[in-house]
Amino acid sequence: MSNAFVLFPVLFPVIAAIIAAFFKLEKAKWRNIFAISVVIINFIALIYILNVEKSGSFHLWTINRFLDIYFKIDELSIFFSLLAGTLWIFTTYYAIEYMKHEGREKIFFIFFVFTLGITMGIAFSGNLFTLYIFYELLTLATFPLVIHSGTKEALDSGKKYLIYSFGGATLVLLGMILLFNINSNMDFAAQGVLSAAALQRPQWISVIYVLMFLGFGVKAAVVPFHAWLPGAMVAPTPVSSLLHAVAVVKSGIFAIIRVTYFVFGAEMIRATHDHIYLSILIVITILLGSLLALNQGNLKKRLAYSTISQLGYILLGVVLLNENALMGAMLHLLNHAVIKITLFFCVGAICFTTGKKNISDIKGIGKKMPITMWCFSIAAISLVGIPPTNGSVSKWYLALGGLNANKILFVVILLVSAFLTAAYLLPIIITAFFPGEESAEYQQKTEPPLKMLIPIVMLTAIVVILGVFPNFILNYVEKMVRAVI
Repeated sequence: MSNAFVLFPVLFPVIAAIIAAFFKLEKAKWRNIFAISVVIINFIALIYILNVEKSGSFHLWTINRFLDIYFKIDELSIFFSLLAGTLWIFTTYYAIEYMKHEGREKIFFIFFVFTLGITMGIAFSGNLFTLYIFYELLTLATFPLVIHSGTKEALDSGKKYLIYSFGGATLVLLGMILLFNINSNMDFAAQGVLSAAALQRPQWISVIYVLMFLGFGVKAAVVPFHAWLPGAMVAPTPVSSLLHAVAVVKSGIFAIIRVTYFVFGAEMIRATHDHIYLSILIVITILLGSLLALNQGNLKKRLAYSTISQLGYILLGVVLLNENALMGAMLHLLNHAVIKITLFFCVGAICFTTGKKNISDIKGIGKKMPITMWCFSIAAISLVGIPPTNGSVSKWYLALGGLNANKILFVVILLVSAFLTAAYLLPIIITAFFPGEESAEYQQKTEPPLKMLIPIVMLTAIVVILGVFPNFILNYVEKMVRAVI
């Protein structure tokens, strides 16, 4: 097979979205067929290409060493693309029903499918320039989804999202230009690509790495660049789910992993000691996200601040620069994605069925929506890190990574954050199942439609399966980690 086939998962959703824009698609039947067909065909093609190729590269357009749109298949791109492709299918199926009460379904599904192609472009980027291009396109593709409702609140949140995202991208671009001046190779390769000449200028390397970390860290919601994320909760639940599970925040994490281990390399980062300074910022992110989540009465906003904290876990694993820590980071990238999309789906189901958005309004809802709330409870327990769910596996490796780095304080912080996670999630479960006074409103069982309930139940099952049988993922991640450290 030609290496050019790596372009299919990137271009097919983009082209399909552009073509769909020229058709009316007024009937829900055709919109639904369009959306589900594109994501499933793209996933099947992705599986086929990755199974046949497993490695390979393709230069789409080259002017010079800097301006080079280059795609490459490696173990990290396979990991991220499969995660995105899988969760996109669940979200599409969920959104088909959910978007009926949001309206403007056609424009939603056009940009929803378009964003899938852009995310695949990030996954298969073979160098910094290509990653930057798709990283910028991701902002433009997701902006219409954030402001979907068209309200003043949505427009204000969208404006904030653009300002933060483009501000971060500016830092990345500055870092890229400075890097190119001292190192002409910006392709991704395990253990980094810095030349001997570049290694003679450690001060510049330190500045460049921090610029890129902070720039990509905007989408990863690193404090103090996190404010856009809770505001983006004004978007429909399927959008919030993808923003917090894969499309945006995990793209920021993915980019930081690429820069750290595939451009600079772990040894160079250790030499500059940048990881020590950045870890302080990450610890603040973990604790502040958890503390802010405690004060949120709105369900989606509580989950949004929770995301900020959990992303800090992943970044901490990245900057500890040892095998166990990076394994924990990669596992939590996957596990958090599955957990958080499940939690958002459950919250969306509550809103869809009852119209309730605040924790104080859902007293006794566990009797009305038992399946939904049991799924929420299992996902919440996993986020805390209680065995045998998948969250416990990734947090175990993160703790081991902290011990391997002789950073006992980081292990303590992870434990404190776990208690805080329990403190902001368990009250939701208690409110739902132990209301105190019986509410007549919630006596009759009314679960969301099956198109929403089935993805919730299936994702909850995945949460448990990944915790009970983690070896397959562990083996893959271990192989990937050993190649870069």
